[in-house]
Amino acid sequence: MAIKSRNKVRAEFSMSSMTDIIFLLLIFFIVTSTVVREPALKVILPKGIKQNVVKKVIHIGIKEDLTYFIGETSISKDRLPSELANVLKDNPESTVSVAADKRVEYDKVMELVKMVDEQDAKVVLALSKE
Repeated sequence: MAIKSRNKVRAEFSMSSMTDIIFLLLIFFIVTSTVVREPALKVILPKGIKQNVVKKVIHIGIKEDLTYFIGETSISKDRLPSELANVLKDNPESTVSVAADKRVEYDKVMELVKMVDEQDAKVVLALSKE
């Protein structure tokens, strides 16, 4: 006589609850990954002993038509080194900001930077935010 058990174990598994959990986790990680922005490198920078303060800035530059200027005063290229030396003599600790029109050739700008560097002045290039 064959005895049949009344309780049969079924080997079925309901995946609907598992997919709900996976989608909730996916949404959670997508939302948190867009909120948290960590820098690529965590670098601890050393602290300086002395704070650099720019005392005076001398603005020199070149316009599109190759006219040179110191501040608002237009100067010829021949007189520019002597005028710059006079301005730097009055303000030896000043920084020279070199500005040029974007249509001026790169060589002309670098000549001006070299001229300022020959006067032993601190040189910075002025750029626009655009």
